[in-house]
Amino acid sequence: MRVGFFSDVHGNWEALAACLKDFESSGLNKLFFLGDAVGYGADPDLVVEKVVEICDLKVLGNHDAAVIGLLSPDYFNQYARASFFFTREAMKPENLNKLKEFPITEIWDKFTLVHALPKDPESWGYISTLREAEENFAYFETQICLIGHSHRPFIVEKKEGESAVLLTTERIKIDPNCRYIINVGSVGQPRDGIPDACYVTYDNESAEIYFKRLKYDIKAAQEKMKKAQIPGYLVERLSVGR
Repeated sequence: MRVGFFSDVHGNWEALAACLKDFESSGLNKLFFLGDAVGYGADPDLVVEKVVEICDLKVLGNHDAAVIGLLSPDYFNQYARASFFFTREAMKPENLNKLKEFPITEIWDKFTLVHALPKDPESWGYISTLREAEENFAYFETQICLIGHSHRPFIVEKKEGESAVLLTTERIKIDPNCRYIINVGSVGQPRDGIPDACYVTYDNESAEIYFKRLKYDIKAAQEKMKKAQIPGYLVERLSVGR
């Protein structure tokens, strides 16, 4: 079985559309979503509808939480707040109700799925350092925890009795003697300096995790954002993956 994990689409239909084609051509058997369907981008309704349609499990992100009233817009910076107000006003009530059904965490097979971090997930904190990763291993029981939120893909591996280490590779074979925290990156708002959409596949026969990067029509996404009067900073950052 081959499955896909993706996160942080942020209303970017063009990026998700490119991934949808790749999901199909890759023959994925299941799809799992790690939060933030909305925010920043111009197509929140389209994204929510498609995520609900195709995903076997879905978890809530902080931008999703904000538009359904579970998180104050004051949590965000000025640019994210501006996109929040656009998103809330643009979305259909039925799609807001769909977001209300997303849980904070899910478990599938050997994976814990959570948007931000396993320790206190509704604080919407970040795992930005190895020290923070080390601390979070104590807060999930499965072998692997998959996250999004920072829009930066990474793999942290931990052997029992040893310190966690950062792995810098796009493909790994899961070691049965190790545990992992893996950030699957972002489909619609990459921030690791690469503007291509990012998601993760897992093959349970080979036990391999693989990061996939896909080009998409960034200019089309940006034109929609400009038309929606989303702040220019958010529009331009798509081009540079920052």
